[in-house]
Amino acid sequence: MSQEHKFLISMTVLDHLGRQLYRNFITVIGEAISNAWDADARNVWIELDRSTQTLSILDDGHGMSSEDLDDKFLKIGYTKRGRKGTERRSASGRPYIGAKGIGKLALLSCADTISIASKTTTTEPTGCLISNIELDQAITNDLTTEEVTLGDAIPQAYELLDKLTSNSGTALILNGMRTANSGDEFLRSSIAQGFRFSLIDPEFHIYYNNAEITVQDLGKLISKTQFAWLFPGTKDDFTDQLDHAIERCRNTVPEKAYTIPPTTLKTNNAEVDNDLPVEDIKITGFIASTNKPRDLHIYGSDERATLDLFVNGRIRERNILQHIPSSRVPEQYIYGQIHINGLDRAGTDPFTSAREQVIANDPIYRAALAELKSILKKIYDHWDIMRIQLKEEGDPTTKNASKETRAADRLAQETMNKVRDQFPVDERERWAVTLNDIVNRASLNSKFYTRAFIAENLLRSILLDAGYQKQEDYPEHIQRILYANPNPQSTSSSTPPQSTAIQTPHSHPRWKNTVEVNRTKDANQGYQGRTAVRHTFSDLDHLMLSDLLRFSDKSSSNGLSLKVLAPNSTSEIDKLILLRNIVMHCCTLTQHGRSEFTRLYEQLSKEMIDFATDQSRP
Repeated sequence: MSQEHKFLISMTVLDHLGRQLYRNFITVIGEAISNAWDADARNVWIELDRSTQTLSILDDGHGMSSEDLDDKFLKIGYTKRGRKGTERRSASGRPYIGAKGIGKLALLSCADTISIASKTTTTEPTGCLISNIELDQAITNDLTTEEVTLGDAIPQAYELLDKLTSNSGTALILNGMRTANSGDEFLRSSIAQGFRFSLIDPEFHIYYNNAEITVQDLGKLISKTQFAWLFPGTKDDFTDQLDHAIERCRNTVPEKAYTIPPTTLKTNNAEVDNDLPVEDIKITGFIASTNKPRDLHIYGSDERATLDLFVNGRIRERNILQHIPSSRVPEQYIYGQIHINGLDRAGTDPFTSAREQVIANDPIYRAALAELKSILKKIYDHWDIMRIQLKEEGDPTTKNASKETRAADRLAQETMNKVRDQFPVDERERWAVTLNDIVNRASLNSKFYTRAFIAENLLRSILLDAGYQKQEDYPEHIQRILYANPNPQSTSSSTPPQSTAIQTPHSHPRWKNTVEVNRTKDANQGYQGRTAVRHTFSDLDHLMLSDLLRFSDKSSSNGLSLKVLAPNSTSEIDKLILLRNIVMHCCTLTQHGRSEFTRLYEQLSKEMIDFATDQSRP
């Protein structure tokens, strides 16, 4: 005949479910706050004494009787939602956060001892003490939970409970705390980001070291936020502080603004296998970006603000961007809050045991990630357009602007920032419009200057490669420009080719001893030897574009004329030189001028390259 059998739970289970499952100090504090929320508390007081390594947490919720302490708090796996998970709200109507009944074990992960004291409106205070040292001994001796008896809470826990003005509540004292040296500012900011209950229920307040946690604890992050996009139906204390970033999205490039449309998840369809019928689930919240990626760091810590998933006001998964990977630059600037309260629904539990992640195959979660992927792509494109408009680094992986435009914009802005910073602070605003206009023109001109610099120096290199290495190689008319005593090699090249659009230079008085004159000027100014300012490889560096294009070819009676070097540019060389001179004199080209400059210089460069790589050329 079969004997009676029953489960025995080893104390090792507590180690796996508690001390090894939860390793984040903020998560531990969060579990205590969550318990207070579920207990309909109006206030939670958190105090951290670093000198004694003591953490105290007090709430004015409905509290626990001695039976509640045993049957609910100490019962691993107890859930206030009921066996079928249909109980979803507290007596006051708050949506429950707890579900699995193991979150309380997080308290075991970061302290030597935990004292719990609690009272209800109808019962006397009761309490117990959990010692990690004793738990270690029990685990070593392979004891079961039935073989371990807990002692009474320390007196300080009851004294803390007595401070309540209400007739019910719960006090926790954790001694021997391990806080990972987290600073107070970081802890306040993390609590503010992770637990925004005050934005759901204005009667719920969290205090840290006697000061209430408010949206102002996120002031640094708010001030560093550049752009923000709101999901429809989102309105709270935090997003109200982002009005400046929201307006910037609307006004920077109004004709290309992006607004997140109403976002509703359709999950009860044929594509979702075995999913319970659910109502349409809305996504609310916001997505924002900071001025710089480093602005995401929280008070100098290694922790960063990320795009997090919230359910009923409690963070459920940090950095959901890891599940929506992309190679886009804006991703480095993004943070925000995605609220999907419909994830917490009757009949299912979509959260992992550690309560810090959503189960990957949850149908609502999958639908949400797919929707967010589409939204983020549009936000990244909008971000890039606005950054280009503001002359800041954008996303070079898009086609909103060429790489050279982005580089020119960045150089102009960085240079102007240095100039602006030299103005007295009280004068910067008055000069802001002027400086902004100049930086816009500088970004336009700089890429044209660069193009001219490259083309003209390419021409010099081509001439050197063609055999014009020293003075005696140059045509007579070029020697007369460069030298006081020209020494032409032949009469065949004494006259510049008449077939070009550029005619023979004027009479002798116009010709100058360019090399000697310039070297003398440089020397008189003290620029010679090691202090020279002209980086000259050859005498060709002293010629302007118009002179470079008057060279004639040594191997031909007609010379290496412009028609040989750039046959398609011959008729338009006067235009090209005019446009070049405007840029080199730091004037601003018109739109037509910019178009012409681009066309002519691209044409010239192509023809020079064709000539330089022509294998048939002597």
